[in-house]
Amino acid sequence: MSMDPLESHSQKKVLVVEDERIIAINICATLKQYGYDTEYLSDGIQVLEKIEKAPFDLILMDIMLGGEIDGIEVARIIKKKKDIPVIYLTAYSDESTLDRAKTTEPAGYLIKPFNSRDLYVSVEMAIYKSQIQRQLKEVQQRLYEAQKWETIGLVAAGISHEVNNPLTSIMNFSDLISREASKSENIQLMGYAKKIFDESERIAKIIKNLVNYSEATTNQITIVNVPMLLNDTRSFLHQYFLKEGIQCEIESETVPVIHCQPQKLKQVILNLLQDARSRLLSETDLEVRKIKVNIRSPETSGDKNIVVSIQDSGRGQTNPRMGSAETLDITKSILMELGGKMTRIQEDTKGCWEISLPINKPLEKEI
Repeated sequence: MSMDPLESHSQKKVLVVEDERIIAINICATLKQYGYDTEYLSDGIQVLEKIEKAPFDLILMDIMLGGEIDGIEVARIIKKKKDIPVIYLTAYSDESTLDRAKTTEPAGYLIKPFNSRDLYVSVEMAIYKSQIQRQLKEVQQRLYEAQKWETIGLVAAGISHEVNNPLTSIMNFSDLISREASKSENIQLMGYAKKIFDESERIAKIIKNLVNYSEATTNQITIVNVPMLLNDTRSFLHQYFLKEGIQCEIESETVPVIHCQPQKLKQVILNLLQDARSRLLSETDLEVRKIKVNIRSPETSGDKNIVVSIQDSGRGQTNPRMGSAETLDITKSILMELGGKMTRIQEDTKGCWEISLPINKPLEKEI
């Protein structure tokens, strides 16, 4: 599991949204005593601008805010954009207000006035619940991925059986036509026969890659040639890259093989390549669309790792497709299971990732 739900709340950041300044200052002071990092704002529009620039683990929201929009409407917008848990602060407990607030699915309510202990318990439980929900989403996504690849494996096996036999016949006949055409020096017919053979060979390669990609179960630990695995994974996106004008280059040092679960590593690489691809497509004015993958094996403090960096030529803008924390959490979680980790290469380039994979010492065989 990628996150411990009981990790120190001193790492947690709470935004207090309250238009009465004294109350906001008192709430922040109380939470700081419990180890939370806090900020406060009084205007709903400012809140929406703030959450786009800074991450928060929880928002304490006064329902009756002054300004253009009230706390319930602000919470509704936040849920659509960021899904940050919200606890409402209100002096009003009438049914109509509560019914309207319920539609935003808040993490809780605090009726003013409240004491410091009630505040702490509400905040602590809301953050804990949010972490559990994120973990549940991660597990559900992982289960979905496992079921998806199991289905792909069955489909791939069926396609391989049904297509390879007639495909072999097509290739054999195209070879026969080519030989007969060469006897009569029919250049045009030879060209047609070669085209049929080449395209049939390409189909056979696609089917082989699909079978190879899906046949390894997530529980199989095998010797993995990382550059070869990267090339195989890239081949699944080759037609998209070609159509969209994206160059994807892989540079590799001579690196050792590793001992891991190849299916999980393929999923990590595919996620990050798809991320880079969608980032490049979202920036329509780019002159060059390029993804550069580098594989190396540096030695740090006596430990040997294989390091794979994936960098695109975009400007580091937010990715509309994969920018969600859930997908990145899943990718990081898979890497943790493989004993690896994922970090940003440059702080200001969000799509520039580096993954590090441990080398199993008994299997250090140069490739």
